[in-house]
Amino acid sequence: MPLKFLQKSSSLLQNFNNKCRFKHNWIQPEGYDTGIKVYNCVTKSKVPLILKNKSFTKWYTCGPTVYDTSHIGHACCYTKLDIIQGILKKQFNVNLVTVMNITDIDDKIINKSIETNKSPKEIAKYYERDFWDDLNLLGISQPDIVLRVSDNINLIVNFIEQLMESKFAYQSEDSVYFDVSKYENYGKLQSIGEGTNTKIPNKRNTADFALWKGSKPNEPYWESPWGPGRPGWHIECSALASSTFGSEIDIHAGGMDLRFPHHENEETQSCAFHNNSQWVNYWMHTGHLHLKNAEKMSKSLKNTISIKDLLKTVDRDDFRMACTMSHYKSAMEYSEEFMQTAKNVLNLYKKFIVNCSEYNKGILKGELNSDILSSLVHNTAEDINKSLCNDFDTPGVINTLNHVVSTVNAMLHSTPAREGRNTEVAHLTALSNLVKKTLNSFNINLKESNNVIDNSFIDIMDVFNNFRQDVRNYGIVNKNKDILKFCDLARNQLNNYGVVVNDHGNMSSWSKM
Repeated sequence: MPLKFLQKSSSLLQNFNNKCRFKHNWIQPEGYDTGIKVYNCVTKSKVPLILKNKSFTKWYTCGPTVYDTSHIGHACCYTKLDIIQGILKKQFNVNLVTVMNITDIDDKIINKSIETNKSPKEIAKYYERDFWDDLNLLGISQPDIVLRVSDNINLIVNFIEQLMESKFAYQSEDSVYFDVSKYENYGKLQSIGEGTNTKIPNKRNTADFALWKGSKPNEPYWESPWGPGRPGWHIECSALASSTFGSEIDIHAGGMDLRFPHHENEETQSCAFHNNSQWVNYWMHTGHLHLKNAEKMSKSLKNTISIKDLLKTVDRDDFRMACTMSHYKSAMEYSEEFMQTAKNVLNLYKKFIVNCSEYNKGILKGELNSDILSSLVHNTAEDINKSLCNDFDTPGVINTLNHVVSTVNAMLHSTPAREGRNTEVAHLTALSNLVKKTLNSFNINLKESNNVIDNSFIDIMDVFNNFRQDVRNYGIVNKNKDILKFCDLARNQLNNYGVVVNDHGNMSSWSKM
């Protein structure tokens, strides 16, 4: 049965152009308090992240319009959202159900089909496959549920019909528009300019947005009560997300550029459809990616770098580390220098894990302070949790890990005052595990980064490492600089192939990056 909506009073309609006409309120949901504070674009402050259902959390992400190759701006957005999802799942044990739409019919797809002399369907299928390939290369988990617009036209038409019946939408010629003057809370997510009663062709108000677009010659179309046509962009996400999650969504995510008008219009028409005052409890927006000394990256500015081109020179885990070092809401600058910094930080953590392992094996013999290590184990876990509860402050976590690594490395490479290892080994292992667990929650798996290698390679490297160690010790004893120079050269050449050789006094070890 169609929903019945409350009629808006005529006084509210008359005051639509009053800049102070309504106070936009965010309604704190009832449910499970995660202990996390997140930024809220309605209140412009951090608010408690409260999930409606502890055992089932609804997450919707705006997917791509598949008309071209994805660029590193998309990589940044989806990687940052993947990091947050990993944190919720692995650090806070949240059972996320994730949904994403695929816009496979749009003006841009039609224009591309004309340029290439291929059908819109061919264009959409090709670039959707390319999108999933890119996400896989970046190590980004695919959503649990994927909904394509072209597969759900009837659902979208039914959604529009309900808005028409409740008088929130009107037909103008062969198109249908949402009437923003009928919805009192428009501009909830982002303050907008007024003057919406200005008359322009086919629209009652300038802010009205298309729900259904009448077809043009030689364009794909579907039949509807308003004639042949296709959906508007904003209605797609509302109808598809509502079909899966209903009248309330925990988290809705996308890039900062989608907050207005896309997310604003989604929230508006969905609240009108469901007859409620809040459809999404938490909007999550990622910052733009900028090229160094340039504007934001976008296809319209023709300053993009494809994801596949990115990964020719940058390892996916290094890029993910760069995204972790930048807060999800903040703009991120892409440059060779920043990518190298991220790579260095990740290599620092890899080396730390190796150093801890080598201490446990007796290769490293530094003097460890059990009191400092014990304090680090306790405080580090607490500081990481505080940062993650503070609007997913991953840069704060990186600062905490850097402090751990620098403090412990100083001890590992110190001169031991005594022989033997006691409880320090347990504390050291606990810290090593904590670093690995934290990075794993960001979907940076150090075990995978070290690459699994076959036994024959290990045997060969062990033979070479032992030989080099003996030659190097001979050079040290006999003070032969030429021999030591050749040993250093061999070490540096192996590093070019991802093999790291470490010298610890008269002993040497190796690991695979």
